Amino acid sequence: MPFKTINSKSLYYTLTPGSSTASPSSSPITILFIHGLGSSSSFYYPIIPHLSQLGFRCLALDTHGSGASAYSGTGNSIASIAADALGLLDALDIKQDVVVVGHSMGGIIASYLAASDESNRFKGVVLVGPVNPNPGAAEIFSKRIQTVEADGMEPMATTIPIAATGSKSTPLVHAFIRQLIISTDPQAYISLCRAIAEAPVPDYSQIEIPMLLLAGDEDKSAPMEGCKMILEEYATPSTKKKIVTLGGVGHWHILEAPEETGRVIGEFLGEL
Repeated sequence: MPFKTINSKSLYYTLTPGSSTASPSSSPITILFIHGLGSSSSFYYPIIPHLSQLGFRCLALDTHGSGASAYSGTGNSIASIAADALGLLDALDIKQDVVVVGHSMGGIIASYLAASDESNRFKGVVLVGPVNPNPGAAEIFSKRIQTVEADGMEPMATTIPIAATGSKSTPLVHAFIRQLIISTDPQAYISLCRAIAEAPVPDYSQIEIPMLLLAGDEDKSAPMEGCKMILEEYATPSTKKKIVTLGGVGHWHILEAPEETGRVIGEFLGEL
């Protein structure tokens, strides 16, 4: 299994090359995938083969304490996860033509990376049900922390798969999400809850690169109002940013609608 030690943390990642049979030939673009809370890089695997076949190199990592990346006990923050992602790109000598894709919490990190990109490494952003930091988050995640401290991951794994998905979702999708959540280290989950609760609002006004936002019309965790606010606050020209609404989809977009999300992301990347 591929691991890199980044900022004294052992991070699991996969790097899938773009297909040499793609037409036109493989794109110089590398897609950096950042997952959300209680998830892992596996969240993106329903669409990675499709995007690879289109010629895009796909880099997916398990953030510190998620998936196969062990939790060191040092905590997490939006800034630290962003630094880990940049460290992984540096370790793999990926210096340019990166499009960052972030889901939920990963959407905060994607915008944070784009807003602070002084080396012009990033050429596009895809936000999938992005969380927009707000004062009410502290109370919501404080309750989650209390639940996990008292009862572990079982309550989250039991309720979230059904409560956070839409009407298109299936029992198989629910089971997949349950496995992602139940496999998460409880202390790492708590640290990520704190990271979201304390997250600064990214400086959207500093971001001018092309942006795609995918929103589920049944997403209660990243409601349409917040998604539209993010879209408006990005400084990207109006012709280079758009929101695509996925019908019958909740907060686990890639798992709930893999064909549609893969197609829409692929079309966006093809225009860069």
